Amino acid sequence: MGRLIKNHWARLIILTAAAYQVGSAIEGFIWPKVFWDFMTKNLNGAVKPIPVLQILNLLMGLLGLAWEWPLKYFAGTLPHRSIEFRLILYPLSALLSMLLYQGTDPAIYYLVGIGVYFWAYSEGERLNYDLMTGMSPPASTTLINEDFRVETALPTDDAEDVPVNKKTSFNGRLNQYFHTSKNIPSRQDTLCKRTSESESNDQSSSNDNDSNSKRRKKAVSTAVFNLPKRITRSRSASSSSPASLASPSPSPATEPSTPGRSRARRQPSSRKSTPASSPVSLLRDTIPSNLTLLLVGVNPGIMTGATGYIYAHPSNLYWKLLHWSGITTIRHPPSDTYRLPELYNIGNTNIVERPTRDASMLSKAEMDAGVPVLEEKVANQRPEAVCLVGKSIWEAVWRVRKGRAIRKEEFRYGWQDGSENMGRSEGWNGAPVFVATTTSGLAAGMSMAEKQAVWNELGKWVNSRREAKKNTHPM
Repeated sequence: MGRLIKNHWARLIILTAAAYQVGSAIEGFIWPKVFWDFMTKNLNGAVKPIPVLQILNLLMGLLGLAWEWPLKYFAGTLPHRSIEFRLILYPLSALLSMLLYQGTDPAIYYLVGIGVYFWAYSEGERLNYDLMTGMSPPASTTLINEDFRVETALPTDDAEDVPVNKKTSFNGRLNQYFHTSKNIPSRQDTLCKRTSESESNDQSSSNDNDSNSKRRKKAVSTAVFNLPKRITRSRSASSSSPASLASPSPSPATEPSTPGRSRARRQPSSRKSTPASSPVSLLRDTIPSNLTLLLVGVNPGIMTGATGYIYAHPSNLYWKLLHWSGITTIRHPPSDTYRLPELYNIGNTNIVERPTRDASMLSKAEMDAGVPVLEEKVANQRPEAVCLVGKSIWEAVWRVRKGRAIRKEEFRYGWQDGSENMGRSEGWNGAPVFVATTTSGLAAGMSMAEKQAVWNELGKWVNSRREAKKNTHPM
């Protein structure tokens, strides 16, 4: 990742502010209003009958655009190359914008841009002329050596150039307040030190390595003499490393080993994370024969698979919706999973047995493969009705039966046509299908009221079946 050139970033922010200021000034001509008129009426004369404030904002916005773009009349001039001049002028633009009702937003942009320019100023950055304009710099600035991406000095004032490893006055003076000072050795000193180290290592090495050591010393000395004199903050030190360009280091395979030195190798870090799926599930089907209702889920969640209880995650709405719809008389905890057939004659199963953190992690092939298994379960146990808890289950059933995806206009929650009954077999017409909303806490496509309305319809049917059985078999 490259080094942030803060003055270029500030320039883009100021360009946005200036364009916004021009627009707000034009709108101010149509609707003249001072932002602070709720505090005082003394400033209203600045916008009407003579639109003084609008004209000043328009002029300052156009000036900002011409200056930062820049127009050729501004490009390369002393004010255009000066951050200090910007720090004087732009607060005035921000103040004028702040007074106009439509100009509060550009005022905020101006303040942010001024802050970034001040940040660049405090670190001693200089405006890069060719980066801003795409033209060659004037003779008073420095040229960019594209081979090394460092600045080679032309005759300029030393106060304008800011070395990386030197505290400067005022262009960079604020570093002593904002940053911790570090002693950074120059690259020439570092290379000379490496030269002396290589000489001492060569003396202690065997005679077989004499020719290799001479070549290394020659390459290092060449790099020292070819180094540019100064590296400034206007270019990233990471992209201007002349040592890496002038003297490429030998590969580990050809580099001679030095006694007493070991090369540290970086080991990949292992990070523990929550498993996306679990191969083991403790959940078991509860499908005795002749249930009033068989509820079919998509697949167990991680917590359900670990505990063996359906819809065990606290965020799941299953147990709440069962109670609110009247299917259960109380709100049961997940630990009552295996008591539901006994208490209410309702059972549970899933179309896919593999636990995952989220149902969206299942493939369509997995869902489709579970449809024939579900049909067989229903045909064997013959419940009175089947409730598919979630739209995706019915979509899988539809794909397997029709050989295509269900269309939007074909889908509906609630009871499906009698021709779509599940588990049809000889002598039995199958179980009617009710498609209910998902109970997952992650699903936000429907409101709670909409979900409850669908489940209430199912609850009304379950209670009517219970009443019918009571009347048929009196106690």
